[in-house]
Amino acid sequence: MQKEGEFNKMRGDVLRGKIMKKIIKLVCVLFLLMMGVIGTISTVNAQESILKVVKDEGYEISSSDTPKASLVVSIANGEILWQENPDRAVDPASLSKLMTIFIVYDAIKEGKISLSDKVVPTATDEAISKITALSNVPLTAGVEYPVEELVKMALLPSSNAATILLSHLVNDNSDEFVDLMNQKAKELGMTNTKFEGATGAVAEDFQGHYTVKRHSMNQPNQTTARDLAKMVIALYKSHPEITQYTRNSTLTVMSGTPYAQTIKNTNHSVQGDLLAYPGIIGLKTGTSERDGFNYIGIYQKDGVELLDIVLGVSEWTSAAGEYNRHKIGNALLSYVLKQYEAQTLFNPGIQTIQGQKVKLDHAVKVFTEKGKTATYQIEGNHLKVATPQGTIYEQELTFSVEKEPDEAVESTYEETTTEASQWIPKIIWNKTVHFIKKLPLLFWVFFFGIVLVFYVLRKFLKTSSKRDRRR
Repeated sequence: MQKEGEFNKMRGDVLRGKIMKKIIKLVCVLFLLMMGVIGTISTVNAQESILKVVKDEGYEISSSDTPKASLVVSIANGEILWQENPDRAVDPASLSKLMTIFIVYDAIKEGKISLSDKVVPTATDEAISKITALSNVPLTAGVEYPVEELVKMALLPSSNAATILLSHLVNDNSDEFVDLMNQKAKELGMTNTKFEGATGAVAEDFQGHYTVKRHSMNQPNQTTARDLAKMVIALYKSHPEITQYTRNSTLTVMSGTPYAQTIKNTNHSVQGDLLAYPGIIGLKTGTSERDGFNYIGIYQKDGVELLDIVLGVSEWTSAAGEYNRHKIGNALLSYVLKQYEAQTLFNPGIQTIQGQKVKLDHAVKVFTEKGKTATYQIEGNHLKVATPQGTIYEQELTFSVEKEPDEAVESTYEETTTEASQWIPKIIWNKTVHFIKKLPLLFWVFFFGIVLVFYVLRKFLKTSSKRDRRR
């Protein structure tokens, strides 16, 4: 009897051992699958997140409309609030006209030309304005067109002829004007940008009416979302007056003359247009055969200024691409405005920051995820502030401070945050919660599957042990 009991116990142990091995194998397989799911989370989000954002905001697009690059940044300091492929090279197409306008307005500020100056198109200019393959506004040779009217034509309907006229007003040598564009790009830190022409259309598309010798006749301009952000922020800060034109859905040019005509803005996100988004005051669109549809929007509302860039939407042949770029841009703005909020860390004046008396010339305003607090650190004569995704300038967000003596009287303002070190546990907790929220349903199926396996195993082992004791 005793031997039989020992035999049954031994058999039970062997059986449990075999079952245990199988369960361990199953758990290992489930664990590896779960790790695979976690490992692909960032990739899945990178590929699908923008489509989900657009859908969640009530717009309909297809996966083929996914932009090649997108970027939303704070105009104030270049904080990145959304980014996908910000350094991918694309053809900006007519977004290039913004650099031409930048150079024209610099010349106006320097007193070299004025908005009231008259420009007279030649027969060649008139011929360019009649090329149907290019975006244009008809011009008449021999008629005087004020610079201001040409600017409107270049910015709203993206007239190539008007842009060429403006570029030649600054420098009538086409190659030298393109040199100015590339020089300006270098000054702005646009390290991945190269201009070949003044308008964004390749020179050979002008049917011999616009040529360059030292630059390419058939290669498009090249840039990135990051570089465009650097350019547009600088343009807007230097010449914000251009938005008095770009905020309009339509404008009348050459009013009071026989050549008056109404021009239409290609930006469908401005007020009064089909996809109007409250707060959009510009700025420009562009379309190319190589990279499809591009859009840059400037958002200004309730003290918030954001730059919205969407590049490479849809295919050149897609009739919907013209509108889908705005659906995506609008959706990204809505998403960012829901996720982030502007926060004033310090007002100008003398403040005590991390035990040091310092003077700030300007208010320190940054964006933070809603419900969170920005962290910062004093290093020498700089206040460094942590940002959600860095800045377009690829450096820390830094504000200059002047050291003040301990007896200096503080400005009547209190800190709204604590030192970075005091917020580390909260930051870790917030990041952990944020990560958990992003885990897909499949992960939780695996997780609770493993929990269930261990629970069943535990019950089985307990029952088996009791059965052996009875024997």
